[in-house]
Amino acid sequence: MFGKFGGYLASGTGVIGLILGLVFGGLLAGNGSVTADPSVSPSASASPTGSSEQPELPLEEQHADMTPVTDPNFPEVRYEYERQFFKLAIANCNELKSKGVLLNFVDGRTAILGPNKNGIVARADFDADGKVVEAFVPPVEDICAPAYFHEEALRSQADSRFQSRFFHLDNQGGESYVWHEHVQSAELSTVYFDFTDGILTNIGDAHFEYYSSADLSFGLTKSQKAILEEVAY
Repeated sequence: MFGKFGGYLASGTGVIGLILGLVFGGLLAGNGSVTADPSVSPSASASPTGSSEQPELPLEEQHADMTPVTDPNFPEVRYEYERQFFKLAIANCNELKSKGVLLNFVDGRTAILGPNKNGIVARADFDADGKVVEAFVPPVEDICAPAYFHEEALRSQADSRFQSRFFHLDNQGGESYVWHEHVQSAELSTVYFDFTDGILTNIGDAHFEYYSSADLSFGLTKSQKAILEEVAY
């Protein structure tokens, strides 16, 4: 920084500019050389702190396919990585509705999700001993949250009375994503999605009692399905 500053002063008019340029240049030379390529213009790759380390790009720019997208089937997306995520999320939400899902938590708790007798996604939570501790119909099920968001985006596109909402998506690399959305609150909820070959295998959020981080598998037994069928609001 000082080397450039000295150069700017030396290029000024008069003796004072020359003297100050030499002073600053001399100070710099005494403390070791710092060189800057005058042919290189400032860019996004330059460190804003002046250090030699390159700044980290946002994760979505490190890993994501940032190809711009205009797709009437996905009016909410702007980039290709967002479209790919919505395709995965919608497909897995449909699997949940047809086959049900078993969640396994690290502390031994489990939960099952699937349609009740009215076809609405219901949930039952079990403690580590396999006892039902809660059964309910979640207002927004995290696994299907992006699918619900997509449905609202299609409604907003077809009818201006439906206002489009906000989401943000980070691609953590491969098939790992972080989904951010306002869900019935001014606060931004965060859900972590990990897919393996297109199948959702792990999901997590900030609320330990609800998700935290859970391994996920599709398909329920007949008795598990029977429990969910009787769950109502």
